Amino acid sequence: MKPKTLILLALALPLPAQADYALEGRVFLKGSRDPVAGVNLVLLPQKLKVTSGVDGRFRFESVPGETGTLVINAQGFKRFESEVNLAEENEARVLLEPDQSLNFETTIESSEERDQVKKTLSRKAAAAMPGAGSDPIRAVQNLPGVNRAQGFTSQVIIQGSSPQDTRYTIDGHEIPLIFHFGGLSSVFNPELTESFDYLSAGYQSNYGRALGGVLNLNSRDVDAPRLKGSVFLDTFNSGAEIETPLGDGGALAIGVRASYVGQVLKAAFKDNPDFNLTVAPSYNDLSILYSKPLSPNLRFKLLAIGSKDSLEFVANNALGSDPALRGNFSNRIGFFRLIPEFEWTHSARSKTRFSFGLGRDFINSDIGSVYFNLRTIQGTFRAENRTVESEKLTWIYGMDHRFTWADVSFKFPVFTGDGGIFNPLSTADTRVADLKGVPSHVLGFYLNPVYKPGASSPWTFHPGLRLDWFTPVSQALIQPRLGARYSMDSSLALVAAGGLYVQPPEERQYSAEYGNPAIRSPEVWQLKLGAEKDLSEALTKGSEAYSGFYGRSFQNLILTDVSKNYSNQGSGLAYGWENSFKYNTGPWNFWGSYTLSRSTRTDPKNGTYLYQYDQTHFLTLIAGVNLPRNWRISSRFRYVTGPLDTIPIGAAGDLDHDVFVPIRGSLFTARLDAFTMLDLRIDKRWLYDSWTLSLYLDIQNVLNHQNTEGLQYTYDYTSSEPVKGFPILPTFGLKGEF
Repeated sequence: MKPKTLILLALALPLPAQADYALEGRVFLKGSRDPVAGVNLVLLPQKLKVTSGVDGRFRFESVPGETGTLVINAQGFKRFESEVNLAEENEARVLLEPDQSLNFETTIESSEERDQVKKTLSRKAAAAMPGAGSDPIRAVQNLPGVNRAQGFTSQVIIQGSSPQDTRYTIDGHEIPLIFHFGGLSSVFNPELTESFDYLSAGYQSNYGRALGGVLNLNSRDVDAPRLKGSVFLDTFNSGAEIETPLGDGGALAIGVRASYVGQVLKAAFKDNPDFNLTVAPSYNDLSILYSKPLSPNLRFKLLAIGSKDSLEFVANNALGSDPALRGNFSNRIGFFRLIPEFEWTHSARSKTRFSFGLGRDFINSDIGSVYFNLRTIQGTFRAENRTVESEKLTWIYGMDHRFTWADVSFKFPVFTGDGGIFNPLSTADTRVADLKGVPSHVLGFYLNPVYKPGASSPWTFHPGLRLDWFTPVSQALIQPRLGARYSMDSSLALVAAGGLYVQPPEERQYSAEYGNPAIRSPEVWQLKLGAEKDLSEALTKGSEAYSGFYGRSFQNLILTDVSKNYSNQGSGLAYGWENSFKYNTGPWNFWGSYTLSRSTRTDPKNGTYLYQYDQTHFLTLIAGVNLPRNWRISSRFRYVTGPLDTIPIGAAGDLDHDVFVPIRGSLFTARLDAFTMLDLRIDKRWLYDSWTLSLYLDIQNVLNHQNTEGLQYTYDYTSSEPVKGFPILPTFGLKGEF
């Protein structure tokens, strides 16, 4: 046969069919065994695309060609790229590495429904801030308007108010404190925290009974398809958290922590003849979360939390030359709560959430020859309905209730502490009481609708109304509130919020035995005006800025009164200018806040004076950079105007008690040195296939600057020396997650 004929015959014969292949597998998060759902996988050069399912599974069908490149480029993860040979393997296990950039993001609800003054900070972002020690709640001190409390205190002071004016809640239910002794750790396990809400001047009517503001912890939902957990160890405490499936669709998480920082202090005072630390400062807490869908429309969550702090020491000699301050000293404080919550989804437009809280609080303090013991049974209830009536109107209404049954006994002196300088305890009259079963109710109802005139309208209104009933003082108080938002364009909005806020008196203030039953609740009118700017288009994604003013006018503030024990003769003003910004560029993140403020108080005896917690300037600057191989370095600088003090102009001898009694000058006219501190944090993570190891070094006051926290006077008040704050404080931490 001729060659030409062979060629024509070959062209006429059919070519062998090219084989098609399949590729399937699962996508997991590197460093854990958690499946990753909803990410797009692309196979090149075939240009095929699939999306991972809820369990991370994926499958490519009918893939032409024996080789290809599997690519995943999903937000929140580092780019994944791998060569595959489909002729040799048709199953792949993909490990996606998370993007470790932490942008200190605030979580914002939709502009139509969110509180115009609420800031919500996620656990992940807050815990990574320098100075937080991996505890997200400690990051609240970085927010604008939060005054710096002196020393390592557990108080949160909001916008020139009193520390007692801040209310602490978890999932909306009140708890007595948010931090353990010294403020080194919060009382709730960080791993079970979803976020925290910071509400300042002008907050909406779904919260109340706080003149200053509210700090609310949000526990997270537990969704554990497998057994997982973490163990950590650092300078101050250690703990563990474990999650596991439990029952049909249910999941359980348990977190526990215990401290040992006091053992270091106990050793430090070991050879001090005047001071014997018999029980070192210690704290521990337990957190339990259980969640389960009871039906397609009903979800159940159960939270249990317990916290305990203790401290004991012996003063062999009188402290501060006061004979009353000698002997055994102890302080114990703790609480527990059991909070079941139900979330009922009526329809796509209506949802109701209701929860109960039951628990106990206890405080036991012995200071030399005086003591204070308080035990209470706490019962709380909270319910809220949210119904979308139309595109223009959303109804939000609810109620919250707190019942307290208290047993209290005490023996303590009634002494003067004007200007932050206390008379010696030995000169005071002693008051003794033993009260059993003292009940009190506080009941609140609120209406907080959201109204938008039209889909294209730049306006959103939050008219609010709250009614509180305080049974101990027989007061029903109506509090009107209003919030508004005007969107000038897609990136710039003007916000305004304000209204009336009230706070019930403390038990000791209205008690018939040692208080004033005629005392009234203090009130404050609040106003906040500001502008929010999204800088994502001008700069980079996630960049934003805020600037605004706040004002507070206090009335009926409670003062000590010689004839009535307590009276409502105090008033005050607090106002300021707040600024914050966030800027991300490449691996760098920047966060900053600055507040210019003034806070004054007025009373009949002293007139108008700067309030004890007045701070003119407080500036916070944070910078962080993500480095290769999962390293991160960040730093925080703080500058705060120095604390106020009252200078004694002399002293009078008290021969009966062998002490000197100070003669005070004008209240809070002396300003101590400004507070400055530089903190440094270094993080490193090692990602293995199914577990993660993290290490961090968090150094507070890295320059060892000696900040003045107050003045310590000699026995006759003729001279003083500064009380210095803590020196350099390194925290080394190690954490494993599986």
